[in-house]
Amino acid sequence: MLSINPIARVEVNAVRSASRPTSFDTGLLLVKDSSFTVSRRLKSYANSAEAAAGLTADGFDDSTEAYKAAQKYFAASPAPGRLLVSCYPAAESPVQALDAVLERTPDFYGVALADARTDAELLALDTHIAGLEKPAMLFLALTGTPAEVTAAGSLLDRLHTTGSRWVIATCASALSDAAAVMGTAMGLQAAHAASAFSLCYKPVGGMLPSSLTQDQADAIEALGGNVYVTRGYSHILLEKGSTPSGWRYDEVLYLDMIAADLQNAAVSLLAENPDRLPQTDDASAQFMNAFSSVLIGYTNRGILATAPWRGSAVGSFSAGDYIENGFALWADSYDNQSEADRAAHKAVPVQCALTLAGSLESVVITVNVRV
Repeated sequence: MLSINPIARVEVNAVRSASRPTSFDTGLLLVKDSSFTVSRRLKSYANSAEAAAGLTADGFDDSTEAYKAAQKYFAASPAPGRLLVSCYPAAESPVQALDAVLERTPDFYGVALADARTDAELLALDTHIAGLEKPAMLFLALTGTPAEVTAAGSLLDRLHTTGSRWVIATCASALSDAAAVMGTAMGLQAAHAASAFSLCYKPVGGMLPSSLTQDQADAIEALGGNVYVTRGYSHILLEKGSTPSGWRYDEVLYLDMIAADLQNAAVSLLAENPDRLPQTDDASAQFMNAFSSVLIGYTNRGILATAPWRGSAVGSFSAGDYIENGFALWADSYDNQSEADRAAHKAVPVQCALTLAGSLESVVITVNVRV
């Protein structure tokens, strides 16, 4: 399989280009296997019963983290519709195990591990995922004490320092809890095909809340980590659905999806157009019409919204200009195209300004009483 990037490359600020997987609502569980065989490299399960039967047949009983992870993944409400499980030999690194799956399918977004790995291996996996052409999100369980999780040089501290955007790291009591959070995210995506969601303040099936003080929770969240805690005795919530960079899960997810959809819209226009596209401004109009059709769908889902542009100048748009419907497109005239680009049959770059709708995470209630 060859990359489509040479034909249409999407460059989104803070988000990599992406070739779209078939689904953004499927998780992948990587399982180290001392009895590895090629037949176990990739299996698909539609529910907890299938996963239980399949993993048990492969030698992972209900005492193993792999078995527990699969059950916690499907314990999410709404439940995800599919889990990919990939066993890999102990001699392989998680990076090698992930690449072996990608040789077979790109049909997943979440990635979690069912076994303990060193910080160095996890950091290498994070770096690898960030550099993939295919978008993916790594889910990690931080099983140390709150002090260990937030210590200088800890895994979370290093992920925060590097500004990792494709990791959801959650303070947890078991490695399998990473799959529980992944299942929650995948289930929400499956249930929100026509609307937007946030991972913040969601219940996580199969996961026990942590007993943390407010200071401990604040310290973890300050590094972009997540906590699963009880608030007000009855509210058990995941906070805040953040990556170590500070970006929220839904922000990264939707920008990955937008980048992939724009890229595929461009390739479809080039490959499926019965006539050739001329190197004229009419071609830019066709590209922008195709991109507008993609982006208005994200506006209708509540992901993009009208707002003032707060970034630096993009094409004809300057700070303070209102971006209607949450997106604006601009391309320079072909009259200004360089001879080298014209000779190379390149389109003039299309610039896109996006304003996200965002999501609320707190509210202040003022009660005025007259006595």
